[in-house]
Amino acid sequence: MMGWPIDWLDDVSNQLWGMLDAFRGEARRQGMLALLRPIAPFNRPEILAPAVTIAALLSVLLLSGVAVAALGAFVTALIALYLLLVQVFGVTIELHPFGTR
Repeated sequence: MMGWPIDWLDDVSNQLWGMLDAFRGEARRQGMLALLRPIAPFNRPEILAPAVTIAALLSVLLLSGVAVAALGAFVTALIALYLLLVQVFGVTIELHPFGTR
């Protein structure tokens, strides 16, 4: 059971390298811009394909911004909770390494 975390990390690493190799193969075979083209049914009509691509990229940026803002609100709430517990209620939070007392 001691090798479990290392085995898990090896599996994740192998999957990431496999995904990167597949990405490189697609980019080499069809070119980098082909990866940004929408797939069916969003590629019809052809004239709207660039607009769909731009809208999708802007949506990704917008949703990433929402996620970062939510993370900021979460961290702010955790800091406020910590300060409330420590300063107002006097709760102490101590972390000790495993195997020591």
